[in-house]
Amino acid sequence: MTTRFSSAASALLICGALLTHCTGGQESSAAEEQAPKKNGIAATTTSPAETTAQPAQVDAKAALKSISPAIPIYAGARYRDDLTRRDSVMIRNQYGPTAEVYTLATDDSFPQVYHYYTTYLAQFRAFPAQSPYPAPQTWRTLEVQLNQAMQDPFIPGDMLKPGDKQVTLQVAETEAEPKTVIRYVVTPKPIASAEVQSPKPAAAANAFDRE
Repeated sequence: MTTRFSSAASALLICGALLTHCTGGQESSAAEEQAPKKNGIAATTTSPAETTAQPAQVDAKAALKSISPAIPIYAGARYRDDLTRRDSVMIRNQYGPTAEVYTLATDDSFPQVYHYYTTYLAQFRAFPAQSPYPAPQTWRTLEVQLNQAMQDPFIPGDMLKPGDKQVTLQVAETEAEPKTVIRYVVTPKPIASAEVQSPKPAAAANAFDRE
């Protein structure tokens, strides 16, 4: 009996030693062994709701060219949605609820932008002759009713039809960046001559000048 008991006890001790050696002397569980690793992609994944919440980007150039491909657009200017939203309130109060505005901005100086537009418009006989560079004064601006100015071109080509949507160009020098703001005001009928001249220097107190 003693021999059988000793053999059984020895077998149990050997099995215990083998189990301890396999687990490193620590208890093990299936939850620890099967725990998934951290997923770094999940932290940066955008939900469908966040994706649909992003506003659609406005293509101001395409919108203006759909009115007329002849409308000049300064190459160095970029559409600014924040400035457009701000200007929309002022423009609609001034020209009616159907008026639209596309506001572009550039860090190029006002004389550079002025020179581009006056040089481009000089190809139309309806645009009065202008100095190629603006006079040195504070808060310089340029305002042109393009439907009126872009008539009877010296060089045969596109012109802005008088009966189409009316587009008024407003260029303003600012105190800080961006240095120059360019607005295209679109209205269903011409703006009264008392409201816009071609071109028009504005006083420093004018809200159009200060950004």
